[in-house]
Parts: sequence; structure tokens; C-alpha cells
Amino acid sequence: MKRRLLSRYRDLVRQRYEIVFKLAVESLRRGDKEYARKLCAYIKEMAERTRVRIPRTIKRSICENCHTPLIPGLTSTVRLRSQSRRFAYRVVRCIECGYIYRYPYKIRR
Repeated sequence: MKRRLLSRYRDLVRQRYEIVFKLAVESLRRGDKEYARKLCAYIKEMAERTRVRIPRTIKRSICENCHTPLIPGLTSTVRLRSQSRRFAYRVVRCIECGYIYRYPYKIRR
């Protein structure tokens, strides 16, 4: 594919990721957890098929273990931990399966 076509293709796939993720969040808020999981699993499957990376915001909002959308307070808990002045991380725990994620961040002075 030419470069211009490839960039359009990636943009279309990323737009589809966002649309499907919004549908998953809406269905989860309505109470249909199973449909939300299927939609998130579809996003992962689509990423494998198209070989276009999932944006970081969406990728960090889907549980790797049970494919549930991670919404703070509804399906996940978020805490900030600090080890020292330099190193700190955000701990996200999935309420559905108990899977734990740790994402480092920089402490500003």
C-alpha cells in the first residue's frame, strides 16, 4: 500500500476502535456486561487482524484477563502508590477478575 492509503487505513481502524469502545462502555453502564466483554474482545481481535495498534488510552481501559472495560468505580479501582521521590506508579485493579496493572508515572517537583 502506498503511504497515503496506509495512513487513511490506520485512521479508519482507529476510529472504529473508538466507536466500538464507546459502545462497550455504554452497554456496561446499562448493565450488559457480557456484551461489553464481547465488544472489547472484538477490539483485540480486530487489532490482530489489521495489525494496527490499539491507542494507549483504549488499551489501558480494557482488562487483559477478562476483556472487561475498566471504568473507575464501576469495574476497577485506581490507586496511586509511591516508592520514593523519583518512582511512583498507578495501580489499577479489575473488580471482575482481580487482575492488577501497575503503570509508572513521573513525580513532578
